[in-house]
Amino acid sequence: MTLSTRALPLLLAAAAVGLWGCGGSSAPATTTQGGTVAGDGGTPRLDQRPLDPEAIGQFLVPLPIIPVRQPDTTTTPGSDRYVVTAVQGVHDFGLRRFDGSAFLDPVTGKPVKTTSWGYDTSYLGPTIEARSGRPVVVTYVNGLVDAAGAPLAHHLFPVDHTIDGAGWDVPEIRLVPHLHGGHVAAEFDGNPLFWFSNDPKAAANGMGGPAGDRVQYTYDNSQEAATLWFHDHAMGVTRLNVYAGLASYYLLRDDAEAALGLPSGAYEVPLVLQDKSFNDDGSLSYASYPLYSTYTHGPLLDPKGNPMYSSGPETYGNTVVVNGVVWPYLEVEPRKYRFRLLNGADSRFFNLWLEVAGQGPQPGLQLVQIGAESGLLPAAVPLGDGPDDRGLLLANGERADVIIDFSGFAGKTIVLRNDAAAPYPMGDPANFNANTVGKVMQFRVTKPLAGADTSAVPAAPRAHAPLPEPDGTRIVDLQELSDVYDLYDPTQAPSAIPRHELRLNGLRFMDPITELPRLGTVEDWYIVNTTVDMHPIHLHLVAYEVVEKGAFDPLAYRPAAGGDMGVMAPNGFQKDTDPEGKHPADPGFDAAYAVAPTEAGLKDTVRVPPGGYVRIRARFDRKGVYMWHCHILAHEEHSMMRPFEVVAP
Repeated sequence: MTLSTRALPLLLAAAAVGLWGCGGSSAPATTTQGGTVAGDGGTPRLDQRPLDPEAIGQFLVPLPIIPVRQPDTTTTPGSDRYVVTAVQGVHDFGLRRFDGSAFLDPVTGKPVKTTSWGYDTSYLGPTIEARSGRPVVVTYVNGLVDAAGAPLAHHLFPVDHTIDGAGWDVPEIRLVPHLHGGHVAAEFDGNPLFWFSNDPKAAANGMGGPAGDRVQYTYDNSQEAATLWFHDHAMGVTRLNVYAGLASYYLLRDDAEAALGLPSGAYEVPLVLQDKSFNDDGSLSYASYPLYSTYTHGPLLDPKGNPMYSSGPETYGNTVVVNGVVWPYLEVEPRKYRFRLLNGADSRFFNLWLEVAGQGPQPGLQLVQIGAESGLLPAAVPLGDGPDDRGLLLANGERADVIIDFSGFAGKTIVLRNDAAAPYPMGDPANFNANTVGKVMQFRVTKPLAGADTSAVPAAPRAHAPLPEPDGTRIVDLQELSDVYDLYDPTQAPSAIPRHELRLNGLRFMDPITELPRLGTVEDWYIVNTTVDMHPIHLHLVAYEVVEKGAFDPLAYRPAAGGDMGVMAPNGFQKDTDPEGKHPADPGFDAAYAVAPTEAGLKDTVRVPPGGYVRIRARFDRKGVYMWHCHILAHEEHSMMRPFEVVAP
């Protein structure tokens, strides 16, 4: 959210409170931070001092290469079976001083350590590789227990019990996986209400979740090769569970992709990009603030009389973590590599570009994007040969399949840079530092060439057959409101400020469903953004076309309210036009308001610009209830998620 667009009283209050730099290097030391006490099983700790990101050494630790899971192919012939267990562990995020020495916990004097969660490992988890048309059966287990094997009772971070789905009547440790980008049956989609706890004897939650501590999902993989991922999606704690580490790749392959001769094996590297903040004992920090009542102007207390906490409107870390390590390096050969990029951050966008260390961008040094979320692109797109609008922009939840050719840079050191504002596109300087979050990782072109590079960079990776004209069109919108709670920093603020609430169609999650596409039909959705932020909007189930983008006349639009949907007057949508009235051929045109070459083909997450709209087209071909939401996780959990239901024709 962009401060310059706020009303003046709110702006002054926010500046005084210091909330909007949450997680950034300039956040006040007194800002309440979530962390954990080592060995306590996850009880939140709120008295930590932040670890200075500029004291953390960069490019000292090698990039972890994410392993691939080995399936059980015999239990059910014709299917691949996996057991994926969420566990708590101690993870090495590569926190080192610039001289390579360890940070010491100021209390214990011992090297810092970080408690985190992962799928069968201390953080993130091994990749599932699947084939189009071959089913995968996954048993997901909530194995979040302490060292003695007892189920954890408390989260790693403070849980806000005032947001939808996170009341006092549900356990803090609850999970439900979602295969992001998967074309799956509704019962296997990871409905956020279908959570299950870490108690193997637990009864079913009454909202659709299973009994016990596990669930079995079947993915039929009825889609083309794509870069998918699975992550936790439990209502009210999604942002916390993903920040703790519950995310992993799911790469779907097919024969058409294999025939392209792309870099493969050791030359295909998945990269999970995230931002994190740490406390001085090494624990993860997720910024939290005391909740105050709008009516009494006093602090809200839990049933035990303790203060209650909430997160800010976004959450930004002050380091960049790739595959679970801060600012890693990767030694590469002078040849082509394929990288599968995922923005797995809570709120931070990444605008990625390459430079030779000490020399800046160089001719021929670029990222060539060959695929997006839902598969390969119709045409390859060269990007990342410089900052700003020449970079590869990745919003939260977006993926990019890219090739980098290092063949002309033997002996060089190359840095992957980031210059995306935070929030995007008109960010707060407190959330960005070119020396910290402006750097992502390093490539060292120092390995000898193991053999001739016969891999290819296809000019036209995969042709796309457009969907037919829509059977119907609907308008939906994105809104920014304030809820009934305030956020407060008691050490600095003269008063509390309203907590922001993001909504779809002005509705909360549990309000009656307003999107009811009929089975087998193709629909166009005009997604209208009335807020000051860019929102990455994700629809479950479908892979959609991005048909058009543009600005809209705010005087011609009546936003949705009270269950009545938004209405746009004739000619209110202004295709390929930015808010200043400029068009693609005009100098200074904002490219966010036109469909980019990287948005051709099929996607599952699209960036909707502020004061603009996006028109998407999708075929709704499976019955059931699915979700659509902003993939800024802090937004999603502050009400920017709604169900839609595909109904009988």
